[in-house]
Amino acid sequence: MKDRVVSGIFSFAGASVMIGAAGFLSALVTMFIDVTASVSVKWLLFVILVSTSLMMILLKIIYDVTGETKPPPPFEHPFRYIAEDNIFVIRRNDNFLNNIIVGCYLQREEVDKLAFLGVVHLVQDKVIQIKVHTNLGVLTSVPTSVDELKMIIVRPVVPVTALEALMPGE
Repeated sequence: MKDRVVSGIFSFAGASVMIGAAGFLSALVTMFIDVTASVSVKWLLFVILVSTSLMMILLKIIYDVTGETKPPPPFEHPFRYIAEDNIFVIRRNDNFLNNIIVGCYLQREEVDKLAFLGVVHLVQDKVIQIKVHTNLGVLTSVPTSVDELKMIIVRPVVPVTALEALMPGE
């Protein structure tokens, strides 16, 4: 409910209503105060109207910018390897859905080489488990330390030629 009220206030319609209300209030003030007798009241009303309008416009821009979200990166680095289950653990990322095939790439000198094929095994609240399905023999052993795991990049993109390794007999 609170989000709905805030989004209603900081919309173009809400800003227009606030600017209109400020103009209406200044019209009421000019009906009851003699603005010709005192120049300062006229300028005060003008400054209040302009500053209120600018403040509403800036608040609308700030509200729109805070609502924008940055898209998640198209890759993740594993931070843990569970050897008994043959699972890499990565942070939660919306690009990784349940049961999709992912590629685990070894990155050396800014060049990626496919090292493992995996499947998203389990998506949890904060982490995702990637079960290694095929070891393509790029590494002699699966990295287990944190420094070795930083060389692995998990991407939700797999080359077509690597998918042939998953389909025996074709």
